[in-house]
Amino acid sequence: MVIDNKKVIIRPENPSEYEEVNAVIYEAFAEQHGIETGKFMMEHFMKERQKETFVPELSLVAILEDGIIIGEVALHETDIITETGKSTQLTLSQSAVLPKYRMHGIMRMLVEYALDQAKKMGYGAVFLGGNPELYARYGFEPSSKYGIYHENRKKWGDEGFMVCILKAGILDGITGTISYYGG
Repeated sequence: MVIDNKKVIIRPENPSEYEEVNAVIYEAFAEQHGIETGKFMMEHFMKERQKETFVPELSLVAILEDGIIIGEVALHETDIITETGKSTQLTLSQSAVLPKYRMHGIMRMLVEYALDQAKKMGYGAVFLGGNPELYARYGFEPSSKYGIYHENRKKWGDEGFMVCILKAGILDGITGTISYYGG
């Protein structure tokens, strides 16, 4: 993909880019949802990088060939708590694109690349809490279809907590709850 005559590259973020990525998250969320949400999401992701659920290979940036970071997406490990134990999968923690670069397919590139990388790494499912209409286009469907719910079912409902299956049959025989959802 090319934007402003510059190639867009998707790759894992480098620790030296954390501040710039934090600024992208802040700007994207603040512009759309207000300053407090921008600050919350930025601080949330800063904390997420410190947890053992953080998967550096799945914390991705969209960067123009001249080095400007214009978007990001991150997948983190999460556990489905079942009656007999747990099953570790992934959650889409957050995604953001700078307002100036929205409506160019950057988010689609980021999410599709992240899902493809997760599959290559052996993960079988990615969960998220969000807008069903938006995320259905990436292959997400209500996780309630599989008997998996967010522990705060009242907040997300049966339609707003979703899963994208990366490996057929990965959730066969697994039912339970997830407490982590990202941002």
